Amino acid sequence: MKKLLLTGLFALTVAISLMAQESRGFYLKPTGSYFIKVTPVEFPAINNMPARDKHFMVNANGTTTMVSEKALTGSFGQGWRAGLVGGFQFNDILALEVGFNYFQSESQDMMRQTGTMGNANVLSLHSVGKIKAMDVAPALVLSIPTKGSFKPYTKVGVIVPVGGYLQINTSIDDKTGAIAAQNGTPSLPGTHINLLLDREERINANATIGFQAALGLRYKIAKTLSLFSELEYRNISVGGKDKALKKYNGTATVVVNATGTPMGTEQLTLANQPVGDKEVKYHKEITSGMNVKGTANYDSTKPSDDLRSYVNIGGLGINVGIKIGF
Repeated sequence: MKKLLLTGLFALTVAISLMAQESRGFYLKPTGSYFIKVTPVEFPAINNMPARDKHFMVNANGTTTMVSEKALTGSFGQGWRAGLVGGFQFNDILALEVGFNYFQSESQDMMRQTGTMGNANVLSLHSVGKIKAMDVAPALVLSIPTKGSFKPYTKVGVIVPVGGYLQINTSIDDKTGAIAAQNGTPSLPGTHINLLLDREERINANATIGFQAALGLRYKIAKTLSLFSELEYRNISVGGKDKALKKYNGTATVVVNATGTPMGTEQLTLANQPVGDKEVKYHKEITSGMNVKGTANYDSTKPSDDLRSYVNIGGLGINVGIKIGF
């Protein structure tokens, strides 16, 4: 009985070895994917203004009445991805691969304010964010050996972002003076500042690492050519490293409250913005020696310091492509 068991074990070892020799080699996989959000969270504040969809009415005496307000939630994990994967198949069961991917999220509403007076719209503010990112994703692939053309498999690995940014575009049309006042821009007594502005910011990503897992099915159509499809889950949270103001175009008009008469207009450009608004460095912790906007020792001629916030770019997606063996 013992001899028979050893003979069977030897035969199984030889069979696995032959399978390994038959399948061993390098391969490439051009891929395309689309992901949906699975963990929506509230978006981070933009310039100290929370992520809200707010609608209010301006009364005749200048006070405001709230109509509605809700938190804006979502995930930058929803979007499309293109990639190229290189791998090495050790045998019919085990492979190691590394993916090089470019991801672009769908645009997400991060802030919206609407103010009305009667039938007139007197304030409109809208901020939209989009992420563009590149990553390297090494993974271990485990296949179930089958005799047919269909080959099921699973893979697990990590995601390492190597470049990318969050781009936030904000448009403002404010006839109430509220936005200018919130930003600390003074106006003469009896006047307010109408603001018409387009603004673009880019937040570069801090170094981080994420997780990926997938279930896949491969269909062999030739000796070295297969089609495949994967259901992939990605979980990655990215914090900001620094922020740069890329666009700032508009006008600021001083208006007399009583008559609505313009007193003068200033052209707003990127060049005339202070360094502290154009450059921001993010930190896990703020200390007393940092250049924080709104503090007593703040210097607008130097880059500002601010707390780091995070966004999620994980999601659940369908990944399809071609596997080319060599």
